Amino acid sequence: MSGKRKAVCAALTLLTAALVCWIFSNSLKDAAASSSQSGAVRAFLQKILDALFSGSVVLSSHFVRKLAHFSEYALLGAMLFFTYRAYTSERKKFLFPALVAALVPFCDEGLQFFSDGRAPMLTDVGIDLLGCVCGMLFAWVVLLIAAAIGKRKEKKEEKDKKERGESD
Repeated sequence: MSGKRKAVCAALTLLTAALVCWIFSNSLKDAAASSSQSGAVRAFLQKILDALFSGSVVLSSHFVRKLAHFSEYALLGAMLFFTYRAYTSERKKFLFPALVAALVPFCDEGLQFFSDGRAPMLTDVGIDLLGCVCGMLFAWVVLLIAAAIGKRKEKKEEKDKKERGESD
């Protein structure tokens, strides 16, 4: 493994670990702090919706909380996929990132047993898992597009080389 690739692997691993820590820290907040944070996000998003739709769309706190679950786990799914692919190009063995993507939501919800006024919910685990799957699918599509662009560029360079009469 080259030095550059090792650096990319290390950076992605650290970013993914930091994301998991951030997700866990959100679950360790008590109910009042969590509600306050969700309320601030809801107010911000509501201002955007009011500007776009003249106040005809009202955003609930419940929706914002569930959207937060989905979004943070979609990001985690994408990070797990990109991190895994940085280490290996083995496409058929996604057991490790899939296992992490499946375990983190259960651990995350379990942490809420230790937070005042909070309780774990299996529906949140389901939303989290769906977010991970969507994030991994998004990352996979990004890598497919990048590979297609790379192949297209390679073919163009080969064609240009042949037109100039150059050979390897």
